[in-house]
Amino acid sequence: MGIWDELSREESVVLVNALEEAWLNQVIGDYLGHREENGIWRFSGDLAAITPLIPGFAAIVRSMIERDLIDLVPTDRYEDQPRAPRMTDAEVDAALGDPATWLPPVGPGPVMVIATGHVIRRIERSKDPI
Repeated sequence: MGIWDELSREESVVLVNALEEAWLNQVIGDYLGHREENGIWRFSGDLAAITPLIPGFAAIVRSMIERDLIDLVPTDRYEDQPRAPRMTDAEVDAALGDPATWLPPVGPGPVMVIATGHVIRRIERSKDPI
């Protein structure tokens, strides 16, 4: 059984965004998105739909960090990311609890989500398609 079989739909969306090293503010819009007739994926920008999902996604992200699947990196530390110190638990909690981390659902945000070496190795070993 591969990593993708262990994840909920929400966790899968978070992990795909982490593998793409995306901004965390785009995760819920991606989750609520849809494929258009031409095959292009459109993220949702519906704040009324996104806002109530923030606490649940914050809990999912926290759980995935604790399971060493993803990590958060402040956008201003991203270029130094291999050498920059990891966010502390207090910084992670503050970021996850801050609406500015999640909104607006388009464009650059203050925090990026990245996959950990642990999950990348699991994907490589299992030959799971990404």
